[in-house]
Amino acid sequence: MSAALNLKPYTWNWATCTAGDTYPAENWRESESDNLTTLTRVRINIRDSDGVLFALLDSNTTGIVINASTAGAWEWTVSALTAPTTAGIYTVDMEWTDSAGVVFTETSGKWGILPQQTD
Repeated sequence: MSAALNLKPYTWNWATCTAGDTYPAENWRESESDNLTTLTRVRINIRDSDGVLFALLDSNTTGIVINASTAGAWEWTVSALTAPTTAGIYTVDMEWTDSAGVVFTETSGKWGILPQQTD
């Protein structure tokens, strides 16, 4: 009998920012020796409290650049992003796809957007 896998995403909350402000670019690195495959895709979904998609960042299209994809040395950059103009709590998740076709949601969290006070 084998042990069950723990597939729960790591909780990572984005830093709170003000509506319409620029969220800075971020560099991510995953260097676990367990990753024996290459990284082929990274996607991030950002949704409002009603589940409506605010943004889809995708290394295959726009918003994410894979800098290194070799086994055990994955690295990518999430581009700067303009925050939603509607204040609230948004959900964010990031998933990876590797060269074996395995898709895994690595992180899941919240992004608090404060009301803009200088309109």
